[in-house]
Order: sequence, then C-alpha cells, then structure tokens
Amino acid sequence: MKYLRIYEQYSTEAMPMEDTMSDVHFEAETTDFRPTDGNSEGNYIVNFQNADGEDTTIEIAGASEPEYVGSSMVSNIEMIEDSSSDGRRYSIVGYYDEVPGQDGAYELKKVLVEEI
Repeated sequence: MKYLRIYEQYSTEAMPMEDTMSDVHFEAETTDFRPTDGNSEGNYIVNFQNADGEDTTIEIAGASEPEYVGSSMVSNIEMIEDSSSDGRRYSIVGYYDEVPGQDGAYELKKVLVEEI
C-alpha cells in the first residue's frame, strides 16, 4: 500500500486534470444540411451542435479524393475558410449514395464533422 500511495501522489502531480482535458475529441454526425443559394455547385450549409452544445453552421465545398464502395462513395470535404458560426475549424467526411439512372452522379446523404 505504501508504494500505491506514492504512485497516486506522483500521478496527480504529473498530470493535472486540466491537462488531460486537452485530449478531448469532438465528432458529430448530421444529415441536417442544404445546398447553398449561390452559384457554387456542390456547396452546402451544414447545421450541427458543437462540443459546447451550441447550434453551429459551416459551409462545405465539393468532395476531394473520393473512395468508392459499390454504389456508395466516401470523401473528405473542404470546409470554406472562416465559415463556421462558432469560429472553430472542422474537418468533414461526406457519405454519398449513387443516384439511380444518373450515370456516375452521387448524392450527399450525411456528414461527419470533427473539430481540428
């Protein structure tokens, strides 16, 4: 027991609670998005709740480096610089399904938003 107490004391001194919180990871999955009104084809406004539970919007652009699996596609999507309503930066992955009868066309079904 003597050695266990020494370890516990060392452990809390070496890693204060505030430092362990910096490793918190935030991800949100959403289907709440709509095409932008502008002329940018493939751009969307995405709505989600950030890590603080605040309603947040970002604008995203088209797919880059898509990977195809059957009739589905997964791709990184660029966040438009300074478009997040909370001022944070996010990385986005889009999940697409092939549009039947539209040769090679894919429709965005959901996005995974991750704070960076």
